[in-house]
Amino acid sequence: MKNKITTVIILLIMIGFISIKANASSDFDKAMLKAKKNLKAAMNKSDATQLTKVRGEFERILQLKEKTWLVNYYIALSDYGLATASMVKEDNAGLKKYTQSGIDVINKSIDEYPEFADSFVLLEALNFNRWQYEQDKMQEIIAATGSADESAVKLDKNNPRLLMLNGMSSFYTPEAFGGGVDVAIPKLEKSVDAFKTRKEASELYPDWGYDLAVGYLVMSFIKRNDDGDMVKAKTMLDEAIKMNPDSGFLTEYVMGEYKKGSGTK
Repeated sequence: MKNKITTVIILLIMIGFISIKANASSDFDKAMLKAKKNLKAAMNKSDATQLTKVRGEFERILQLKEKTWLVNYYIALSDYGLATASMVKEDNAGLKKYTQSGIDVINKSIDEYPEFADSFVLLEALNFNRWQYEQDKMQEIIAATGSADESAVKLDKNNPRLLMLNGMSSFYTPEAFGGGVDVAIPKLEKSVDAFKTRKEASELYPDWGYDLAVGYLVMSFIKRNDDGDMVKAKTMLDEAIKMNPDSGFLTEYVMGEYKKGSGTK
């Protein structure tokens, strides 16, 4: 009888522990989804104040000590957003500060969980930023971006953000060095197609980047400006804005580039 009572007590303790753990996971998921939504809104506006605020949200989520590698991914993504906002304002000090912070944090995430392709994609993107203020370290940047790209390809070669980043790199690379819009367009088209069919393993995982992929594809058509390119650009841009009406990148920057290229107001 005593053994049966002991067994029942142990089972009750185990059930209670499982229940507590399940509640903690539920709290974590809710907090992450809320912060992820806020991050998307802040990145759409490239709002440094909101980006700083949402970065703090993720830092507080770290205290739950669950999937800290994923939380750190989003902290680094917040830094990437802040670096981009600084770049727009031509604030090189802010660009360097947040780029380096992002690199440090995403490396921490990778050390904890090196099997997540998106972490290497973000590391590559952050290292690309260094071209803006460390051109004297060309070989170091090439090695860092190349290593991150290689790791991402091994883990998930069809990752739409990886394909997007490769297209963006070709967009900015001069034709003489193997880049240019004719090289960028097929890469960006592949990225856009990959975004359309992508289904992430978890709703907590990153899903950003579609507006960037479409935007750079539109700008590639504008820059090339062959027969029919401007029509393609406008059709694609209009469809993308319908899907992403809050994307400041599409509605302001890319639309501005289209108006300049087409001579419309």
